[in-house]
Amino acid sequence: MNIARDLLCIAKGEVLEDSWSRQVYSVDASHYEIEPAAVACPVDEHDVQRLCEYSSSKKIPITARGAGTGLLGQSLSYGMILDFSKHMDKIIDIDNDYVTVQPGIVKAILDKELKKRNKFLPPDPASSNYCTIGGMIADNSSGIHTLGYGSTISFIEEIKVVYSDGKLGFASPSKYDNKMKKLGELLWPHVHEIRNCYPGVSKNSCGYRLDAVLADNFNPQKVFAASEGTLGVMTSAKLHILDIPTYRSLMVLGFEDLLSAVSAVPAILKFSPIALEMLDRTVARSNDDKTSDTGCLLIIEFAGNSSSNKVEGCMRACKQELADRCSVIEYASDEQSITKIWRARKNALNSIMKLTLGNRKPLGLIEDTVVRPDNLVEHACNLLKIYQENRLDYVIYGHVGDGNMHTRPLIDTASTKEVELIREIANNVFAQVIKRGGTITGEHGDGIARTGYIQMMYGKRITSLFSMVKKLFDPSFTMNPCKKIPCNDL
Repeated sequence: MNIARDLLCIAKGEVLEDSWSRQVYSVDASHYEIEPAAVACPVDEHDVQRLCEYSSSKKIPITARGAGTGLLGQSLSYGMILDFSKHMDKIIDIDNDYVTVQPGIVKAILDKELKKRNKFLPPDPASSNYCTIGGMIADNSSGIHTLGYGSTISFIEEIKVVYSDGKLGFASPSKYDNKMKKLGELLWPHVHEIRNCYPGVSKNSCGYRLDAVLADNFNPQKVFAASEGTLGVMTSAKLHILDIPTYRSLMVLGFEDLLSAVSAVPAILKFSPIALEMLDRTVARSNDDKTSDTGCLLIIEFAGNSSSNKVEGCMRACKQELADRCSVIEYASDEQSITKIWRARKNALNSIMKLTLGNRKPLGLIEDTVVRPDNLVEHACNLLKIYQENRLDYVIYGHVGDGNMHTRPLIDTASTKEVELIREIANNVFAQVIKRGGTITGEHGDGIARTGYIQMMYGKRITSLFSMVKKLFDPSFTMNPCKKIPCNDL
């Protein structure tokens, strides 16, 4: 079967099948490598329909891709890759409260256009300069300001998709297609179990977000958030946008060590910051930051529209509360300085990836856990104990205001012993996180790496429901298979 030749006959966009192109698309920001059979760059919704029809009829996997910034192998496949960043990257409409976009638009480009209208879309992952909105929805991305505003799922108002058979679909709270109606009929009998089985934390991208679909009213569009392209291929999304806050203030606090920093988090949260981030010395040193001699940094931002005095008052009160526990490293209230500080925080992952030396890599399997903030100290103690007992170098940073700590041990991926060790560590860490009512996947998705742990997170009854949802939307099992639902469960 010559897939590329067939695609050239049915698609208007470019079709890539040469070895160099397939090699480029065989990798993303994860450590996995899977070479696709062909890559297509759809130019419009009709193109997507034709490609999905072909995929379903030939039983060839089809995987949507934005910028390839996924950390867990979400956009990798041995079948067809659809690259939306080439052509389907437009802003369709902007009004006072909403923006409608195609999936391939880069977040930073959207930010620039919204800023002209004094608006913004709050989710701001570290990869904002190159990640796409489609990918952000697929992973339910969050970022620095999730504490104050919520994850991507909080802003999705309407989704248009193409299903595996090539048919168009649409979903919003007030208007949705027949497949969405069937989704409601499937889920409502399990509403109490769904609401009781999901973690009580502020961010979660593990499995399908059925709890958000049934929160208060029926929100069928939210089933696509964190779905990683396994239920349908998105062609446009309508997202809620907000006014940029008039007043902002930020301070950087230095603590003796990680535990003293995270122990201060509950006290800081009493003052309602919109962001509360942590950089441990393991990251600050790799970032060559001028504050690298400090044991651990907390970056705290306050914002509001009503009064600068109120914002500054919260900052001062927070500073006074922590006066005997830390030192003030830096303070800023102008946009240029605030942007500079956040840029340093967003560069943390890039700095960490530079620690790769041959087969020794900062492996990301356990790097996205979330617990309630009042459980952070206990969680951090468990991580540090594991690293010490196994004599592992590591990095720790993250969104501690949400209880989301990113951590990566440095593992020799060529060593069978060390690869097995990271699996043992994952079982330990995940079990402790679940026991504390947290999630194993806060914002980076499940992908190839964590799909096999989803049942550990939710149990058999909810994961069985996940399988039924998958079968409802993708009966041909061609949409990004083996993500969210293990292949042996299909």
